[in-house]
Amino acid sequence: MSASAARPRVIIVSCGGRKSTAEQPLPAGQRYTGSYHQALRRAADVLTQGGHTGHVLILSALHGLLALHDLITPYDLRMGDRGSVTSQQLRQQAADRGILDADVTVLGPRAYIEVSRTVWPQLTDPLAGARGIGEQLAKLADIYDPDRHLQPLQPPAHSSASTSGGSGSGSIIEEIERRADARKEAEEQRAAWRRTRYATHSQLVILHPARAHGSLTFPGDAAKSDARARATRRFAALYRVQVLGRPGDTRTMDVHGTPRDVARFLSALPRVLESTEVRASEAARLYGRWERHSTARPHLAGMAPCQRRAHARDFRAAAFQVVVNILLDLPDTVPEAAGGIPPWEQVYPLAAGVAHYYWFDPADHADPDETARILATADRRHVSVAAVPEQRSPEAA
Repeated sequence: MSASAARPRVIIVSCGGRKSTAEQPLPAGQRYTGSYHQALRRAADVLTQGGHTGHVLILSALHGLLALHDLITPYDLRMGDRGSVTSQQLRQQAADRGILDADVTVLGPRAYIEVSRTVWPQLTDPLAGARGIGEQLAKLADIYDPDRHLQPLQPPAHSSASTSGGSGSGSIIEEIERRADARKEAEEQRAAWRRTRYATHSQLVILHPARAHGSLTFPGDAAKSDARARATRRFAALYRVQVLGRPGDTRTMDVHGTPRDVARFLSALPRVLESTEVRASEAARLYGRWERHSTARPHLAGMAPCQRRAHARDFRAAAFQVVVNILLDLPDTVPEAAGGIPPWEQVYPLAAGVAHYYWFDPADHADPDETARILATADRRHVSVAAVPEQRSPEAA
């Protein structure tokens, strides 16, 4: 008997909250109509190559294990609710189907994974680590829609090459994980590109084990560059570094401190500025909604378009400064905005309210991996020989 015959391949997908409302019994494969369940099914079809290398079961909160052709009527129950299938019932169903020793992969939410793991402790969970439904759907898409990033999944040529009971599942799961890593890397690259709109940094130059410097450049128009540079001076104290402007160059600042402190600040500042700008933009959206509301008409009546744009622009710039102030000195409360007063006369309560509600710690925005890369790629040619500690051999010690 072959290994694959001795250990069948089973993909278990969770049921779904959205169901067909037809009162007559329907096959389980047709009863669940939600997009999340459909995504699970598409992934299961790929993992079993359309049913050729394994078979698919649905784990129902009410009924337990269901074949796609099993007839069921509508119900409303979630896994973990009173009356949902228990571990003991699930184990008995698995025994009845002869799959207690199967090579099992489970696709679904945590509750379904946990109850399944009581029966199959070594089950495979391709959605592990996904935070929320969005990341789960993205991981599922990496399985059934591989053309988004990479070439299609290639099933192993011989089942003996499998790392999981000779069924081929190990190779496919490794490929899924590789695709997920590639997607994560692409997302990180896009995030890094977005941060370059707020600040970019130079190569770190290490002059001494306790002395290093780098530079920060602020792209964009002069007003925004100046605002970001002023905010940078204030954020610098959180990272124990000193920042200095350059005569005649308002877009660049030099950063001085220990190598690690400077590296952390070069990593953190673009992230801090981006998060600060996001909160200032949220305040600006409040202004925009006010402009479109009927209560704004008396204040805008007769106002020239250029003056309206100036008010909006000045509000956005002032909101940025308010957000910086709140991030650096979080008050217990902030005043509420008053009705009937135009937003350009109450920038503080509007912007402070947003910053207070969405507060983050600007002193904790350095990325450890990027900090390590900045240190590893630093220019150390200027390190003084006298500053380098003498290395003693083990024999001398």
